[in-house]
Amino acid sequence: MTEPSLPAGEIGDRLVEQTPPPECAPVDLSGYQQADVLNTDRIPLRGPSGEAVWHPTPDGVVIISQTCDIVQQNKAYLQVAPIVRLPENLVKQAAKGARPGYVAVPEAGSDAFADLDHIATVSKAHVALLAPQRGVADVAALRAFGMRVGRRFSRFAFPDEVSPWLEPLKSAVISKAGNTNSPLGRVLDGWVESLRLECSPSWDAGPPYQLTLLVLVKPGLLPVFDENEKPEPPPALEQWLWDEEGRVKQRPAAIADRLTKLTTDGERTERHWLWEGFAQSLAAECNPKAPAPDDVTNAVAGGEIDAEVTTIRDITYERVLQSEEIDVDHLSPPLPR
Repeated sequence: MTEPSLPAGEIGDRLVEQTPPPECAPVDLSGYQQADVLNTDRIPLRGPSGEAVWHPTPDGVVIISQTCDIVQQNKAYLQVAPIVRLPENLVKQAAKGARPGYVAVPEAGSDAFADLDHIATVSKAHVALLAPQRGVADVAALRAFGMRVGRRFSRFAFPDEVSPWLEPLKSAVISKAGNTNSPLGRVLDGWVESLRLECSPSWDAGPPYQLTLLVLVKPGLLPVFDENEKPEPPPALEQWLWDEEGRVKQRPAAIADRLTKLTTDGERTERHWLWEGFAQSLAAECNPKAPAPDDVTNAVAGGEIDAEVTTIRDITYERVLQSEEIDVDHLSPPLPR
């Protein structure tokens, strides 16, 4: 990283000041952008009584303010977050957005993430003393960074009575994302782009909610058939996947294992129905742990969440707007009241 024009410790001292020095004219940060990395070893956070509490940043900080706010000279402040190094078992989850408190800073290292739980507002006059280094390589990565930062503060709050239905999916399935030693981890990390929860007609209708788990996979992975020519599942696969009442009886890990064992040109019919079964098995994980209060038990229409698998290319924009992405951090049980 390019060294700052002042020692990092001295920069840290200056970052705590709440107003720019009186002699400072509007600061030109035209060479800076969102996701830039700055080399400073601490930032000031506000303590419970309003005092400054120094937070160590041994790996520097990353600018999370939008680029338009950074370069506008009539704005005197911007926001930064510490860069932290995540352990291997969390890196891939966080990189895919399943840990919204962390946002990847790829050019600072594969394990480098912005810690959005410790954000500081600092003076542009003092940021100008630090030489920036790009935290992302291109416009696409910059856009992804901005979207992840925005999601941390704009993600949908699922109703309290719905969260217990999703908790088992988090603990039993989503937590395996990033574990490339397991077939389930490889499917979630490499093939599934997003898990979204759709409510029809809307959350405003109130409980019981008609919910569908949307499993969005990468283009090319889901065989396409004309609706009138969709093949029946092979008898052996049908018997393995579903019980006599048509309910999926295999767990996600078992189905993922069969999916990963198919060759690239594997039998299209089997691949299609394995993906259907995989989506259903994920939805089947969504059951509140007993004993659950009545408002939780009765929160979902029919006592179960439906499932649908499609590709990120085939889902309509309308359905994206009507659904909400499921992430790990957001599925914590609601706080006691």
